Amino acid sequence: MGKLDGKTVIITGGVHGFGAAYVRAAAAEGANVAVCDVLDAASIVAEVGDKAWGRTCDVSDRDSVASFVAETVDRFGCVDGLVNNAAVFASLMNKPFEDIDPDEFDLVMRVNIRGVFEMCRAVLPSMRARGYGKIVNI
Repeated sequence: MGKLDGKTVIITGGVHGFGAAYVRAAAAEGANVAVCDVLDAASIVAEVGDKAWGRTCDVSDRDSVASFVAETVDRFGCVDGLVNNAAVFASLMNKPFEDIDPDEFDLVMRVNIRGVFEMCRAVLPSMRARGYGKIVNI
């Protein structure tokens, strides 16, 4: 028996790095895991097995997020947890502030800020309906 048996958790940015580690850990604790990423989630889903499902989803796009959450609820019945892990920033780290392109900055804000907003907004109805839910913002 795992700590997350029977719970459904959405993990954004779940294909590589820390996100993939969160996917593995949640599945190992018994959770149904929905992997949300702009990259193809097939490899991490195959690795984790039947406890995981995933598809591409742009967290900064309201329609993409809404359809991802709706499909997660259709598959697993609810959303018990959300781990907002998706982020972009690496390209900003190696340049002086004045060299950051405004479009690049806008992308960072869309993913890192708006993405958290859109995901929280989309899972809230499922969590409120059941009177339960946990959100972790990384």
